[in-house]
Amino acid sequence: MSGKTYLITGANRGLGLEFVRQITSASADNTVIACVRSLQGELDELKTLTASISNKVHIVECDTSSVSSVKKAGAEVSGLLAGGPLHYLLNNAGINAVSGQTALTMDPDDLHKHIDINVIGPSELFKALEGNLRRGSVVLNMSSGLGSCGKGIVKAATYAVSKAALNMLTVHQADVLKERGAVAIVMDPGWVKTRMGGVGAILTPEESISGMLKTLHSVTVEESGRFYQYDGKTVPW
Repeated sequence: MSGKTYLITGANRGLGLEFVRQITSASADNTVIACVRSLQGELDELKTLTASISNKVHIVECDTSSVSSVKKAGAEVSGLLAGGPLHYLLNNAGINAVSGQTALTMDPDDLHKHIDINVIGPSELFKALEGNLRRGSVVLNMSSGLGSCGKGIVKAATYAVSKAALNMLTVHQADVLKERGAVAIVMDPGWVKTRMGGVGAILTPEESISGMLKTLHSVTVEESGRFYQYDGKTVPW
């Protein structure tokens, strides 16, 4: 594959769809592997967006709640890459399904579900594609300010706990990658006007994604393992 290759999970709507839009419009040489939970899901916007450049966008089924689905997707992506590098792995898919839960009302089954999707999914996809992460590759794990202990925003306990775990996973991934000159970072996209962001969100997807891509394209190996805001500012752990 020529140009830069990007893999984006949760690519059919929200932030994931905006990642696809901005990456494909930035350069005709970019190749995007757009991972979606189901090939029978809501794909109309993604297919419409990529209809004229279908040779540069590959839609792959990857249900991040299922280890077997992630492994199957990893094998398919490796085949698409044909031994080449994956320049950017963007673990964007995630859920915040029970935002009203607190430390006293957090349900174990809900916590398991959030950990499965928000932590184990990114972990398994990283492992499946490890061989394609070479010098200069960047792994972005999408976190949240709610996952920061330093910010002290105490809400959405189940989601926040899962994102804090994802943050620590990123630190460990960064340590694995540093010897080969690759990077892993975690980012807070801000409060964005998407289905997940809900009422009151202040940022447009365009603003959040353009800021994150700027940071993503400028991060160095020395900065690997850090927690960034969408605008490039560091976030307290």
